[in-house]
Amino acid sequence: MSLLTVSNISKHFGPDTILDGVSFRLEWGKKLGLVGRNGTGKTTLMRILTGQMEPDSGTINFSPGIRFGYLRQEQMVELGRTVQEEAVDAFGPVLEMERRLRELETHMAEHHDHEQRLAATMDEYGLLHDRFEAMGGYENLRDIPQVLQRLGFSASDLSKPTSKLSGGEKTRLAVAKLLLSAPDVLLLDEPTNHLDLQATEWLESFLHDFGGAIILVSHDRIFLDQVVDSVAELERGKMVTYKGDFSAYWKQKEAARVRQAELHERDQKEVQRLLEFFEKWKNTPSKRSQAVMRQRWAERIKENMTEAPVSSGKTMKVSVKERSRSGNDVMIVDHLTKKFGERTLFDDVSLHVGRGQRVGIVGPNGAGKSTLIRMLLGREQPTEGSVRLGTGVTVGYFAQEASDLDLTSSVLENMLSVGEMLPTEARTHLGKFLFTGDDVFRPVEKLSGGEKNKLALAIVTWLRPNLLILDEPTNHLDIDSREALNTLLKSYDGTLILVSHDRHLLNEVTNFTIEIEGGKASTYAANYAEYRERKQRVARQAAQARADAAQARPTPGDGSPIAGMNSHQLSKERQRSVKAVQAAEKRVAEAEDWMKRIEEALAEPNAPEEAIRLSHEYEKAQAEMTEAMGAWEKGLHYAQEIGAAV
Repeated sequence: MSLLTVSNISKHFGPDTILDGVSFRLEWGKKLGLVGRNGTGKTTLMRILTGQMEPDSGTINFSPGIRFGYLRQEQMVELGRTVQEEAVDAFGPVLEMERRLRELETHMAEHHDHEQRLAATMDEYGLLHDRFEAMGGYENLRDIPQVLQRLGFSASDLSKPTSKLSGGEKTRLAVAKLLLSAPDVLLLDEPTNHLDLQATEWLESFLHDFGGAIILVSHDRIFLDQVVDSVAELERGKMVTYKGDFSAYWKQKEAARVRQAELHERDQKEVQRLLEFFEKWKNTPSKRSQAVMRQRWAERIKENMTEAPVSSGKTMKVSVKERSRSGNDVMIVDHLTKKFGERTLFDDVSLHVGRGQRVGIVGPNGAGKSTLIRMLLGREQPTEGSVRLGTGVTVGYFAQEASDLDLTSSVLENMLSVGEMLPTEARTHLGKFLFTGDDVFRPVEKLSGGEKNKLALAIVTWLRPNLLILDEPTNHLDIDSREALNTLLKSYDGTLILVSHDRHLLNEVTNFTIEIEGGKASTYAANYAEYRERKQRVARQAAQARADAAQARPTPGDGSPIAGMNSHQLSKERQRSVKAVQAAEKRVAEAEDWMKRIEEALAEPNAPEEAIRLSHEYEKAQAEMTEAMGAWEKGLHYAQEIGAAV
């Protein structure tokens, strides 16, 4: 069943063709990823689909009764309400759908002997019930506070007026409202903007199980891989659709480009061979006819020659090398505490980053990642402890949303303010980041988000620092620009500290992870994917230990040994259980001490191989802690059961 049919859509803005004959169908349960460079028409197409913009030609048809939900890049919420009131109001359509189902059930019971009326009621009920079931996840969505928590809202945020929300909070609330409103078709334009990694992973899990249809615009490769089952690429106004997730599309596109280049080269060589024969023998009577035949064949090949693959557009092409070498100690965090009023952001945190390490910093929104960076740069003072840079460290800093740029000055003026350079040198360097011609004279305030990021990266790379600190550098960058940044960071030979929600970038360019959460900092000698796998493994072990303890817990009177013991036996068993609890408590204390010693060792300067060994030791200590806690809980419950039976 086609929920949406788009036929031959075209859209022009003046002389520019944005969409040219775009056609596709969206079936029930299908999830389409919409990709392409910034400015290729993705948002324009979404606005046309939602009726905010009219196409110059073509038609759009939604199936009757289909509800769609649209999340645009800049989503607003209603003012004059609290966060919870907004979410509860959005859930109304689900409740109305359930009310109608109950109403139809009553009608079917009342009119079971009226064949025609019953048939019509059953048709409506069947359609509505199928839609309701296919959506999936509504039982989970009923716990509205939990949905909001998954998207980064605390319990205290639920009563917060929407007028007091930040831009990121409004976007997260808009995502929650959209999911709670139960649409049949979700149209999502960059839904992960302003979501932290935990919220992003929860959202992709929900969308993966969503039973309706989805059109998703995103530059997040992993998010696309987890959600979509086909990809449509917009390029020069045309749409080409590929089956499979983003990785499959990327491979197919590259394979098609390579094949097209091979065919183009083959045709060129054949034309050259035929024309060389013509030139050699055209004046020889015995071979003139053969030469003319080959000339005609060459012309025919030229008319039908496979075109050379067209580049998808200009891409940043730049590398950065450190100008000078730093000492072994690059970042030293010593017993750091940071408070804002009654709120403690960090509590007694110690960290160390050595020369050449490539560190990803992760954690929930508001955990303090950017605050840590500002303290490192001296822009924020700690409440207690210290954050400092080592000897000989030179910093290149990319601020989140490129906020360090002078918006009132031009691109060129911002570049020249970095240091001594000639205007021609500045323009040459800016050209590597796609600022050419009169682009360099544009005021920064007129640039798009992606252009501001590219300018900030141009400034950072000019400095050639030995410590590169990047705070969310991929915001507003399309996939090709993210790949260029990926290449740049892989070639960088200094120390890297990267705060990012882009899991693909973290996996590709980091080998060490610092997790900041709940006022604590934990270190892992691993990239993001390995860090997540370790965390999940420890969580599984803890859950299994709790389940084993619960299963093994004896209950008096259920046939357990306790039920048949006399008072003397119970007394002895009680003494034994107390000793078992004490032994488990000792194991827990020893595991805690083991973990503390490893954390202290990780905070000291270490060679990379030593840091890796310590990280593996820490993982073993965590597993021992989980097992010891399970034994303690099991023993404690058993002791309590014996105490109740005595």
